[in-house]
Amino acid sequence: MFVTSPFGRMVLVLGLLFSLISIQPAWAHAQLLSTTPPAGAVLADEPESLSLAFNEPVTALVMTLVAPDGTRTDLLDGTQSGETVVVALPPSSSEGTHVLSWRVVSTDGHPIGGSLVFSIGMPSGGPVASGPEGDRVVSVALWAAKAGVFIALFFGVGGAVFGAMTVLPPLARTLALALGTAGLVLAPVSLGLHGLDALALPPGDIVTPSPWSAGLATSYGMTAVALALAMLLALVAMLRPGLRLLAVPAWLGGAVALSLSGHAGAAEPQSLTRPAVALHVAGLLFWVGALPPLLLLLAQKNADADRGLARFSRVVPLAVGAILVSGVALAVIQMGPPGAHWLSPYGGILASKLLLLALLFALAIWNRWRLTGPALAGEIIARHRLRRSIRAEIVIIVLILGLVAGWRFTPPPRALAEATAAADRGVEATFVHVMDANAMVDMTVTPGRAGPVSIDLAVSDAAGAPAVPQAIMVTLSAPELGIEPLRYEAVVADGFWRVEGATIPIAGQWTISLDIRMSRFSLIRLETQLDIP
Repeated sequence: MFVTSPFGRMVLVLGLLFSLISIQPAWAHAQLLSTTPPAGAVLADEPESLSLAFNEPVTALVMTLVAPDGTRTDLLDGTQSGETVVVALPPSSSEGTHVLSWRVVSTDGHPIGGSLVFSIGMPSGGPVASGPEGDRVVSVALWAAKAGVFIALFFGVGGAVFGAMTVLPPLARTLALALGTAGLVLAPVSLGLHGLDALALPPGDIVTPSPWSAGLATSYGMTAVALALAMLLALVAMLRPGLRLLAVPAWLGGAVALSLSGHAGAAEPQSLTRPAVALHVAGLLFWVGALPPLLLLLAQKNADADRGLARFSRVVPLAVGAILVSGVALAVIQMGPPGAHWLSPYGGILASKLLLLALLFALAIWNRWRLTGPALAGEIIARHRLRRSIRAEIVIIVLILGLVAGWRFTPPPRALAEATAAADRGVEATFVHVMDANAMVDMTVTPGRAGPVSIDLAVSDAAGAPAVPQAIMVTLSAPELGIEPLRYEAVVADGFWRVEGATIPIAGQWTISLDIRMSRFSLIRLETQLDIP
C-alpha cells in the first residue's frame, strides 16, 4: 500500500526517524565509580597505567600527571576512552606523591573532572593539585546560548511549521524569520561554548581551534549541526512560499536534534528515551510555534484568522497528548525511585517545570474547550480573552525553556544514585593494619560484610618502606563457627597485592592469616582478627 496523503507521508517519515534514533547506544549521565589504584594508595612499584571507571562511556579531554617536583606531563595521547578510561603512565616515574588531573565528557555532553592522588614508594609533601574547573562566565554564556537556541527553535522553526498549515500574519512571519536567523548563529556559538566548558578554558580561548574540536567531539556536536540545518530549512520555507513544506523536515530535524544529546536522550533504555524526547519536542514545536501567529490572527476578523484557529484547535490535542505521554515516561526514568536524590538541583528544576506545565495545560484546556468555540463564532470578548491567555502561555513557555537550559549543568537523580551506590560500596570496606617485628601490612576487605569479597594488601618492612614479596597466601578461618580454613593466593598487579573471588560465607569473627614469602629462605607469618557483620 502506498501512502499518498501529506499527513501520512509525514507520519511515515517521523516513524522512520524514531526507529533510527532508537537504535543508538545506551548512555547516561557520567559519574565516577572507582579508580585503580584507589585514591591515596601507596604503591611499591610504579604502575604501568591508571584507570578510571565510570557508569557510562566517556571521552577523555584532559589527562595531566603532576609529579612530586611539580612537573606536569600531558598523558592524553596515551589514554584509552570508554566506560573505563585507561591512562598509560610514562616510564621511570619518580618516587613520591603523584596527581592525575583529569577531565572527561559524557555522551550527554556534560564534562566532569577531578584528581586521583597516589604515591610510589613513600608519600611526599607539597600541595595537591585539583582537577580543572570550568569558568563561571562560560557557564552563564552557555546557559544563555542554549536558552536562545531553544527559543529560536520553538518559536522560529515552530512558526514555520504553523505557516505550512495556514497563512502567517506579516509580523509573525518577520518574528519567526528573525528568530530562525538568530538560531542559525547561536547554534554554532553554543557549540564553541560547549567546547570551552568541556575543556575548562576561559572565554577568550573561543577564538582557538581547541574548544571547537572538543565541542564537535561531544554528542552536542551532532545536535548543533542538526539544529542549524533545521533552522536553515525553516528559513527557506518561510522565504519561499512555494517551498513552505520544507517546514516539515525542519520540524522533524529539530525534534531529532534534541534527542541526540542531553540527559533525557542519553538515558536507558534508548529504545524508549530517544523516541520519547523526539516526540516530546515535536509536540512542543507545533504547539509553541503556533502561539505568536495565533495571537496576531485573533486581532483580525477574516477567513484566514478563523481557518488558522480552527486547524490549530483540531490538531493541538494530539500534540498535547504526545507531550504528556512522553514527558511522564522521561520523568520516571530520569528521577528513578523516590529518595533523597529527588531533592537535587535537577529535581528542583523538574519540579519547577512541572508546576509551570500544569499551569500551561490548564490554560490550554480552558482555551480549547471554553474560548475557541465562541471565538470562532465571532464573540469579541472570547477573542480578547483568548489573546490574553495566549500571551500568558508564551511567557510560561519562555520560563520553561530557561529552566530546561539549566539542566545542562545538573546530573539527574538516576546518575547521582549510581555514584552514591558506588561510594557506599567503598565506604563499606573494612581496613586492618597488622604487623610484627619484621613487616607490616595494610589490608582492605571490600565489602566488609559476609559474601563475596576482594582483599587488597600493601606490604611494608618494619621501617615502613615498601616491601617486595615473592608470594602471599591468605587463609581465612573461623573455628568457632565450625568452618575449615579457606586459602587464597594473592596476585600482584600494578605494585599491590590482591585476592579476587574470595568468599566469607557467614558473619562472625574470622581469623586472617598471611604467609608472606619474602625469599626462598624467608617466610613471614602475620595473623589478625576481623569481625564480619
